[in-house]
Amino acid sequence: MSNPLTTPQFVPPLRPMTELYNVAHERPFSILFANYSWALGIAGGLALLWAINAWRGNHERVEHRFTLPLVAALIIGGFVNVLAEVQQPGRLIYGYYLGWYNWDTAIIKYGILLLPVFLALSWWLAFQSMPRERLGMEISRLSAPWRQLADIFSLWSRFYSLFDHRLLTRVVLAVMVFLGLFGPLYSAVFLMNEHGVPVWNSPAEAMLFLASGIGVAAAMMMGLVPLLGWMASGEWLTPRPYHRWTAVIALALCGTVWYGWMWWIGRFGTIEDLRAANLFMGPYGEQIFWNWTVAGLIVPIVALITPLGKSVLMQTVACVGAIWGSYAARIGIVLGGEAINRSGAGYLAFHTDIVAFWYTAVSLLLVGGFLFALLAATPRTSATPGKA
Repeated sequence: MSNPLTTPQFVPPLRPMTELYNVAHERPFSILFANYSWALGIAGGLALLWAINAWRGNHERVEHRFTLPLVAALIIGGFVNVLAEVQQPGRLIYGYYLGWYNWDTAIIKYGILLLPVFLALSWWLAFQSMPRERLGMEISRLSAPWRQLADIFSLWSRFYSLFDHRLLTRVVLAVMVFLGLFGPLYSAVFLMNEHGVPVWNSPAEAMLFLASGIGVAAAMMMGLVPLLGWMASGEWLTPRPYHRWTAVIALALCGTVWYGWMWWIGRFGTIEDLRAANLFMGPYGEQIFWNWTVAGLIVPIVALITPLGKSVLMQTVACVGAIWGSYAARIGIVLGGEAINRSGAGYLAFHTDIVAFWYTAVSLLLVGGFLFALLAATPRTSATPGKA
């Protein structure tokens, strides 16, 4: 049945033989694709907001000191899902010296270069964002072997500061902005170039992934980053108030793009697009509505635009809702987009295997482990006591 909101015209059903064929046609991606799309998207959004704050000279605020450890941890967790999705890590290794000749304009050959650079730059800047004197005091207390190891992992950040050099700082921040944009757009462009799934070949995914990455990042700046600062320094420091409205605008844009996309393909899309829209608004409609529209968009926006939006409780609610919704949106787009084209008869019976859940759990453990390890390296006192 067609949804009158998105597909007012009749949509021809799939032919029985096509249904039988598609039952055995495996899906190209699992939830692991959604996992690293989510992790890299949020990491990119956080990097963008951090770079803007640093460009404006806000080097002593809670966002400056405690955002990049989260970025580095998310990228590491995302990499686990990339390797698990590929199943053969050697394919990525060969891509470094064969991909430029065999992958043409594929986004993956840029990803295998830029994403490691993104991780390395975030790791380095995470230590550069710490007060150099206090970082030096912490490392100097260690015994010789541990002190040398700490210097290696911190890239000798206690001996110099990037932010003492204005021109070099601007260059590094410009690179960070570029990588912050690449992170959310990488998986979207990957989907757009995937053959056999017409609904993915749309710029709407790029807009959704970028906007949701920024929206969740802004919500994390209010609900999660201050918590990390409190865990590391013992003080709760309030971030900039404009993160609140950044999150509202970005999440509102997500809702506009999503329902605008469904409306557009329902009236101007191909037969495959129409079937996908019916799937999103039909069998998958309840899950998408409650997990994406309500939990991920309506709840965070309402929580932030009300007078209580300045409270820590409402900002935490918005953060949790935005995180949940952005992940649900990626799950819906990835699994729903390929359901009709790749396994049309079995889309309702689809279930995720234990391997995907295993790698999901491993990636979450790595995110938490590396995040807490970086926080443990943070000096225990704030850079400027009592300063937000």
